[in-house]
Amino acid sequence: MSKFFLPLDADAIAFPGATPEQRHVLSQFIGLVINATIAEMEGVIHKLKDAAWNQVLRNHPVNPEMHELGELFFEEERKHSVAFGRYNDIFCKQNGIAKEDLDRLLPKAFGSFFQKAIIADAKKGGDAFWWCVASVEEVSIEIYRMIHRFEKDLDPLYFTVHRKHLEEESRHANYAFLMLELINSRPRNFLRRRASLMLAQSLSGMWVMSELSKIFEVKALKDRHPFFATLNSCLPLLKKQSLPTLFWNLLVKAPYISTVLNLNIHKHTKAKASSQMIPHFPLPAPMARVLNGKS
Repeated sequence: MSKFFLPLDADAIAFPGATPEQRHVLSQFIGLVINATIAEMEGVIHKLKDAAWNQVLRNHPVNPEMHELGELFFEEERKHSVAFGRYNDIFCKQNGIAKEDLDRLLPKAFGSFFQKAIIADAKKGGDAFWWCVASVEEVSIEIYRMIHRFEKDLDPLYFTVHRKHLEEESRHANYAFLMLELINSRPRNFLRRRASLMLAQSLSGMWVMSELSKIFEVKALKDRHPFFATLNSCLPLLKKQSLPTLFWNLLVKAPYISTVLNLNIHKHTKAKASSQMIPHFPLPAPMARVLNGKS
C-alpha cells in the first residue's frame, strides 16, 4: 500500500497542485476506478451475450471457429470482470474500508441507462455494442502501455492483474471487428448502421462522465476512513477549474480518462469505422502527458 497503483502526470489527472500524500491517494483511487470501469464494462459484455451475439449468429450463419472464438471471448470477459472486482474487494479488506462505502464512488453499469440503451439497440439489430467493445479492448491495451515502464514503482499485484488482462485481451482483441464485419456484410437499416458508432460514443461518454461525478460523494465519507479524508481534501483542487476547462482537460490531457473518452486514441476502431464509412463525432487530438510512477 506504500506504492502507487498508476503513474500520474504533473496535474495528477485533474488535480493540479496536489501534495505527495494526495497524489498517492489519487493514484490508488483512479486505479480502483479503472478496475471498476473494466469490471463493469466487461460484466455488461457478458450480460449482452444473447442479444448482441447469439441473435446475430442465428441470423447470419458462420463457420464453427467464429462460435468457438466467441465463446472464448465472452468467458474471458466474464473472468476479467470478476478479477478486477476481486482486486477492489481485497483493497477494502486490507485497509479496513467498508466495501459499500467505496462502491458509492465507483462506476456502476448494471441497471444504468447505458446498459438499457445498448441492450435495446442490440435487440433491434444495431451494433453500437460492438463499437463499444472495440473501444474498450483498445482502452485496456492502452492503459497497460502507459503503466508498463513503471513496474518497479507500482503495486505488484495491481501491475500483474493488468499484465494478465493485456495477455488475454490480445488473444481476442480482433473479435469485435470480426462481428462488425459480419453485421455490416448483410443488408440492414441504413440509418441505424450509419449512426451506430455515434450512438456508442454518446452512450459511453455520458456514462463515464456521470460516473466520474460520483467523486463528490466522498464528502459524506470523509469521516469514515483516512483514505476518504485525503481524497476529500483533493476536491478544492478540482473545483479551481471551470467546468469547460475541466471537461477539455479530461477529453485531451488527463491520462486514463482521455483514453476512455477520446476516439482518436482508439486507432484501430477509428480505422475500422473509416474502412466501413461509418461516421463518428469529431474530437480534438489528445495531448501527450509525461507520467511519473514515483510521485
